[in-house]
Amino acid sequence: MGPAVISLALLLAAVGFALLVWRKLRIVLALQPESRGDQPWQRLRTVLVNGMLQRRMIEREWRAGLMHAVIFLGFMALLLRKLHLIVIGYRETAAFPAAFGGPFAAFKDAIELAVIGAVLYAFYRRFVQRPARLERNREAILVLSLILAIMLSDLVFDGFRFVLLADAVPAIAHERDFAFAGAAVARALSGWSAPALQAGYALSYWTQMALVLTFLVLLPTGEHFHIVTALPTLFFRRGRAPNRVPTVDLERLMAATDEAQMQAGVRSARDLSWKDGLDAFTCTECGRCKDACPTHLTGKPLSLKAVNDSLKTHLLEQRETIATGDPTNELPPLVGPVISPDTLWACTTCGYCEAACPIELEHLDKFFRMRQHQVMIAGEFPHPLKKVFEAWEVQGNPWGLPAEQRGDWARGLGLPVVGHAAEAAGLDYLFYVGSAMSFDPRGQKIARAFVGLMQHAGIKLGLLGAREGSTGECARRLGNEMLFQQLAGALVSTLGDLGVTKIVTCDPHALNSLRNEYPAFGGHYELIHHTRLIADLLAQGRLHVEPRLERVIYHDPCYLGRHNGEFDAPRAILARLTRDAPLEFALTREKAMCCGAGGGRMWLEENVGTRINVLRVEQALAAAPQTIATACPYCAVMMADGLAVAQPGGATQSRDLAELVAEALIDR
Repeated sequence: MGPAVISLALLLAAVGFALLVWRKLRIVLALQPESRGDQPWQRLRTVLVNGMLQRRMIEREWRAGLMHAVIFLGFMALLLRKLHLIVIGYRETAAFPAAFGGPFAAFKDAIELAVIGAVLYAFYRRFVQRPARLERNREAILVLSLILAIMLSDLVFDGFRFVLLADAVPAIAHERDFAFAGAAVARALSGWSAPALQAGYALSYWTQMALVLTFLVLLPTGEHFHIVTALPTLFFRRGRAPNRVPTVDLERLMAATDEAQMQAGVRSARDLSWKDGLDAFTCTECGRCKDACPTHLTGKPLSLKAVNDSLKTHLLEQRETIATGDPTNELPPLVGPVISPDTLWACTTCGYCEAACPIELEHLDKFFRMRQHQVMIAGEFPHPLKKVFEAWEVQGNPWGLPAEQRGDWARGLGLPVVGHAAEAAGLDYLFYVGSAMSFDPRGQKIARAFVGLMQHAGIKLGLLGAREGSTGECARRLGNEMLFQQLAGALVSTLGDLGVTKIVTCDPHALNSLRNEYPAFGGHYELIHHTRLIADLLAQGRLHVEPRLERVIYHDPCYLGRHNGEFDAPRAILARLTRDAPLEFALTREKAMCCGAGGGRMWLEENVGTRINVLRVEQALAAAPQTIATACPYCAVMMADGLAVAQPGGATQSRDLAELVAEALIDR
């Protein structure tokens, strides 16, 4: 076929591919180090299951997932065929041994037809179905067209090859006997003249090779670079829910003697980790991160896809400065020129984007670290947060109400306020109330209902009262790591002095922080959410309810569900409370949309787009519920406020599960 030509083409393609890959890889290698090599076997399993077998892709949307899986696996399976084509360029009669060649020919044809079908479905989705998350994308159309052309040209080449060589080369004749699609093409071409067959044979081969090598060189230039980087990215994934904020070394920060050493979080691209850079270059731009993103659905300028696209463009623009590693070469800040402040502060940290991403790209850690820099170093953050931070500093709660009033809501309930370790030892659980339920009237009602249930079941609870203190969870997610560590240190000390080990809370945010973040600060506790405890007590027969409710829909709190995996306990409770089957949101469980209060957004007004809680309530009202059930004090407030806007004076109510159980409680 032309050994000199194929050798030159391979050399040029290999050099082009290597140079374009290095253009991005050198940026990634120049970013901040981060260890990602623990649990190698578990990482390899993820590569196999979510990478090679595409489980995460298929589970969440099976049609599009199956389409992508067929194209990906077809690409992987046909690598051997492309090597065969290269060998044919040096010796055109090259063929596999008969025992392998025949079955492989049949397998190849089946895969190529499957890939053709998958690509045609991809075109159908983009041009006919047009899901909102799939924006117009010339590169995607080009790559799909290349894949389709590669598959078709390979079948056509087989047809010409079989007509011209099968009768003279037994091994090729053996392939023809198995290659049902290629043999069909050969039969269609059998009446052509010899010159036409020779011309078609050469044209189809070189077209095939030109397409394959062009595809190879194009891969590193755009979003389809993920074909190269997706499997390594999966291997180096975080491997857990994004429920912990990166810690700032405050001792090192306070010991800094000049401005250059006073660093916290992420200011510029140079502060990003190499995994952040790899994620940006690996983003497939599939848009799955937007399906239940509360900010995207309400018209705010935030999506993981858009953030990665902005970071990728910026990294390439600044590649020489980054790659040299010279700290005297100043890089522009990320917040402002690259990531707008509206984008940074819009995030509710609900974690949907990471849960939806088929290759587990990481988003929240970058935003947490950007917020840390903005708050602790730059002093640039939304103005309303200044009063909130001051309230935490002075009174230990974001409402700014007197700390000594923290336990006033429990007056008359007969709950002991724990004063020493012996009292704590006599409890089944310490009830960590949290600021939202200590000071907000809506939360106080939930707390009283929960305490009544526990007393009815004979569970011994105790409070810290004025000594309780905030977990600082919201402050941390707003970037004020110094304030968080002060609050955490005080609470760990209090709980440690009392010997507290078992804690129940109605607040998923407090549960997440105490369970997943406090161990790094010396706080090790056994945490249980109030819905899990209530569900257990119902199952044990220590609580009894009469099913009175109808048309109840449950809103999954992000920090209970996605961040901590508790989806079933609230539904088990509802199953006992309702006379009919509980309703579900269209966006539910792992795909549930946030209420809008997470990540400190409780303390910020929404000035861009639709209010998140209003949209979430409208999603509930589509199912015509009588009750929206919640399991988080923040969600309770947001759902009630959303109902006041979306259904003023309507019949639908918002109630915490503890309140619903308390109202349905019966004696036996």
